[in-house]
Amino acid sequence: QATAAAVREALWLRKLAGDFDLCSDTIGIWMDSQGALSLGNNPITSVRSKHIDVQHHLVRERVARGEVALSYCSTEDMVADILTKALGEIKFKKFRNGMGVMA
Repeated sequence: QATAAAVREALWLRKLAGDFDLCSDTIGIWMDSQGALSLGNNPITSVRSKHIDVQHHLVRERVARGEVALSYCSTEDMVADILTKALGEIKFKKFRNGMGVMA
């Protein structure tokens, strides 16, 4: 669900950027779920993945077209956590610097 939502949002932002003649190359989406990454990058449907929701087919389709690139990022290095989690001072500063925001 989260991957499909991220892909939809990213595609919308790419379209918006294109409307302003800004760069609109392949969109990189970083995720910390290796299972979701495997489902999104693997175009083959197996017996175990037949149950997947239609939304996951959107992800697979966009990856196959080259519009989206899914990549793994460990939980320890997920900079986006600064926006969604309460962090200690060390991680907060690390992720803040990773986003290019300075105090």
